[in-house]
Amino acid sequence: MLARGERRIRVLLVGGHEVARLGLRCLLETSHWFDVVGDVGTMADAVAAAAMRRPVLVVVADTSADGHDMDGLQQLRTRMPDARIVILGEHANATMTGVGAIGCLSRQLSAPHLCRALRDLAAGARPDTGESPSALAPRRNGLPRDVLALTAQERRVLELVAHGKTNKEIGTALGLSAKTVKNYLSNAFEKLNVSRRAEAAVLFIKRYGALGTRRSV
Repeated sequence: MLARGERRIRVLLVGGHEVARLGLRCLLETSHWFDVVGDVGTMADAVAAAAMRRPVLVVVADTSADGHDMDGLQQLRTRMPDARIVILGEHANATMTGVGAIGCLSRQLSAPHLCRALRDLAAGARPDTGESPSALAPRRNGLPRDVLALTAQERRVLELVAHGKTNKEIGTALGLSAKTVKNYLSNAFEKLNVSRRAEAAVLFIKRYGALGTRRSV
């Protein structure tokens, strides 16, 4: 239930199957924490809807088959700089999380944990996901994911990965060869116990928060 004086969080749902959005809408509205101000199928519709309905939270369904309009996602971030964008799915990529998304949640979360996590993210807090699986791939051999174990240069490289930069672009920005960038990434992946750029980018963002302070390269 809402605390006295607490307003419902205005939410815009984007992408995914229409039936899935309807189910998510029903879930959020019955939680009493949220006011779903719209659900749309495309990023173009989301940009238009966000301008009119002023959501606090934008939940974007990530499906590996559908993909997303990255330009549209960037336009949404530009149009609504204060809105908090959350990716819901298992296949968030570095480009998606690099344009201003503050988190990635798994569709496998239980209904109560998903609602609480979205509420926490909307408030700028660390999400409570309980014991449910995260949007990240399972750890291998139980090894930790320690972003703090990265060297300063590995963090610089990973920050640019989270902004969607290629190895060549990262090398140009940092004065490194593409091969050296690849070596830094390989070391970072080993320390983080991940095998994909997207996984590493999400971990970096979860530790250091929303991006956007680095200039474009």
